[in-house]
Amino acid sequence: MRRGLLAYGGLIFCLFLSKLFPQLEILPFLYMLLPMVFKKDEEIGFKNYKKGFLVGSFLFPLFLIFPPNLSCPAWVLNQLGIATAEEVFFRGYLMSVFGNLKTSLLFSIAHLVHFPTLNSLLVFFPSLLFGYAYMRAGSIVTPILLHFSSNLIYFSFAEKFPELYHLLQRKLTGGVGLF
Repeated sequence: MRRGLLAYGGLIFCLFLSKLFPQLEILPFLYMLLPMVFKKDEEIGFKNYKKGFLVGSFLFPLFLIFPPNLSCPAWVLNQLGIATAEEVFFRGYLMSVFGNLKTSLLFSIAHLVHFPTLNSLLVFFPSLLFGYAYMRAGSIVTPILLHFSSNLIYFSFAEKFPELYHLLQRKLTGGVGLF
């Protein structure tokens, strides 16, 4: 448990550094990939690929309702990279230490540190689903694909309903401090 708290504290420190020095914005994502260096692939969940792809593709039919904007392939790849880094760190590493509920709470807090918005509070609920799907499928591929597809659907939804998007993106703080 102590290692998990230290690892999470390191992430929060990286997030604060990236807020203070925007040129370091890649630092938190590189940090979240560290479990791939120190743990075996199977321990993180790089296994059961077929089941992982099958369960992880569950949200893909929603692309018919909210088709993602694929006009910028770099942005799409960026979303895949973000989903991979976050899932490796939170599901692949921290969930084995803290369980799904606490990990989802930590996931939401990390988002709040980086983006202090209502939306960051609400990521708690998809995080619970990602954790549950990870446990059921036994593959890190599942939450990566679910996270990636839900991000694309969220931004497609935001394009169709900009008023709701602006409401979700309102800052929770008064712009005080690092936020």
